[in-house]
Amino acid sequence: MSTAPFADRIRGEGALALAEVVRLHETGRMRVCAADDCTGLLLDQSRNGSKRFCSVRCGNRVNQQGFRERMG
Repeated sequence: MSTAPFADRIRGEGALALAEVVRLHETGRMRVCAADDCTGLLLDQSRNGSKRFCSVRCGNRVNQQGFRERMG
């Protein structure tokens, strides 16, 4: 187990993941969250490349807004 601080380990893992995406020419999987009120970024690692939101929270919020608009 590493003795490095948690934040340093997370940054390192993120840098390695980003390098792998660039190496595999998969930069199209990096995008901005589809929620209008969010500027979060996401790296879509889903099999079919269909992820739209940076978090479950953003996805739920957008879906809830859509439901409320449909129900009037």
